[in-house]
Amino acid sequence: MVTDDTELALRAAAGCIGGFAALAARHQVAIVHYAASMLGRGGRSRCDADDVAQQTFLRAQVEISTYRAEGPFAAWLFAIARRTCINHLRGERRRAVRQAAVWRGAVDPASGPLEVAATADDRRRLWDLARRTLPEPQFTAMWLHYVEGLPVVSVATVLERSAAAVKLLLLRGRRRLAPVVLDLAPASFKVSSDGGSTYGV
Repeated sequence: MVTDDTELALRAAAGCIGGFAALAARHQVAIVHYAASMLGRGGRSRCDADDVAQQTFLRAQVEISTYRAEGPFAAWLFAIARRTCINHLRGERRRAVRQAAVWRGAVDPASGPLEVAATADDRRRLWDLARRTLPEPQFTAMWLHYVEGLPVVSVATVLERSAAAVKLLLLRGRRRLAPVVLDLAPASFKVSSDGGSTYGV
């Protein structure tokens, strides 16, 4: 018999190690997938995504007693993952600033930029573009809603905003991406007559 997230979370909050292990196994792939989308692609980013996912579950285990069964466990967990990703990105930016001072002057100005092969398929490029183009709350709202399938009310829980605010984030995100995405991957992103969009993921 499959136990739902809420029951497992309540067991974990009561000290059941097996309950939390079951939750971690159930949501591991989704959290790593989300972290990778936030941090970018590539070998190092995948390692970073795994690290962020591990930190997310460690933090969730420590904070499991704060979970309230009124909302979906997935929304509560994604909220932790989002904060962990943001903290990781802030740390990366600080490291990049320090490293820039070291590399400045050491790089041959005559050398051209590296040619990077675009081998990702349209769906991956679409979400990489979204990550680079959209403000983080818009990106997270669209990822959780269109990829993870979370309803607007759950996305609102993750972002700590109202459902109306999330709907506005989704609308603005679609409108901001549409002109570029139609050229990038018209088969993966279609703008409907009512201003909505469909994503191939």
